[in-house]
Amino acid sequence: MASCTGLLVVHRDGTVAYCSEVRAGRRCAGEDRPHQGGVFACRLVEGEACTHCNPAAVASHAQR
Repeated sequence: MASCTGLLVVHRDGTVAYCSEVRAGRRCAGEDRPHQGGVFACRLVEGEACTHCNPAAVASHAQR
């Protein structure tokens, strides 16, 4: 199984915010793949807009 070298950032509700590899202009293996940089939980509170994250799913940016 392919893994990603990046860090996956997720919101409290479980939705994916971004992968650090995509932000750096590199390829992510997919949000459902292991991330060697680990997983970080964004502190988004329900109803608030996250000022640090891109709400687009990593899968839409992954090149397969």
